Amino acid sequence: MLTAELNRTRKIGTEYEMTVPLVGSGSGTDVQQTLARVLTANGIRSIARGYSHDPLPSGYDLAVEYDNSVQGESRWEGIHWFPIEVKTRILNGIDDWELVVPKMLEISRYMGARVNSSCGHHVHLGFETDPTAVRSLWNLFHRFNDVVYGLVAPSRRHSTYCRPMPHESKLLHRANSVEKLRTALQGYDRYSALNLTHLFDDAPHIELRHHHGTLDVIKARNWLRFCLQLVQHSVNRTCQAAPAPLPNSRKNLEKLLVTIGLKVNTKVYAKVSPELRETGKYLLRTWKKFNGGISLAKSSMPQQGEEDSEDAACAA
Repeated sequence: MLTAELNRTRKIGTEYEMTVPLVGSGSGTDVQQTLARVLTANGIRSIARGYSHDPLPSGYDLAVEYDNSVQGESRWEGIHWFPIEVKTRILNGIDDWELVVPKMLEISRYMGARVNSSCGHHVHLGFETDPTAVRSLWNLFHRFNDVVYGLVAPSRRHSTYCRPMPHESKLLHRANSVEKLRTALQGYDRYSALNLTHLFDDAPHIELRHHHGTLDVIKARNWLRFCLQLVQHSVNRTCQAAPAPLPNSRKNLEKLLVTIGLKVNTKVYAKVSPELRETGKYLLRTWKKFNGGISLAKSSMPQQGEEDSEDAACAA
């Protein structure tokens, strides 16, 4: 009997893009330094620096960086916005995330930060470069590519910073070694929504870039749980390739929730932890918001046996 529970120890890194108003005669650097100073004063050790992929210096929780991909708004004359990206250190699981990120988001909002369609929220998760697990991950995301995009703002579906997966099926079918994986993935850069370019680093990990910018703790928490469970399912099970991505529909959203363990199903995950059930319900509300609240007519529901067999194939 399978039980769906959060992996609480997987390494996490998160990035939050935002714009912050430039008030007074200071510079954008002053905005960075002020935000870093306020965060540090409230127990989250932060450093202001330019845009960088380097690890944070020892002893710091956050880096407040400049990010020129973020665009400010100009609804009112005379207001200038400064583009910011806040990056966490490598966090030791979701409980460590809870110690750092919620307070950072609340302080950033309190100081006037906001997000718009140019902003994104990226999640990095530790992932061993095992060909079987990588193929399983690829197949899972390929199958539900359009459904996952149905859970984020429509602007993300056309963003060049989080490009969707190719429609080609079984891309990694014969990639049964690290070198074959590297060859198969060489055409995909870091701006793919499922970014696998870091699989071959000294500390291998993946990056999920689908989500729109957010300063909302509940959104960020539930999205992180969703990402963690997508990855955990691909490791626990061997996900098979689909002929083509499933269309974005309520029926296929339900299939996704059952498949990865955000909703109970006796043939897949017979037990689901309370926090994952909570996230499943949150994602259903989110999908309705972004997709017009389309209802799932009973006539379109698969019969119990049919649903079990389909979901079991997804989870095999």
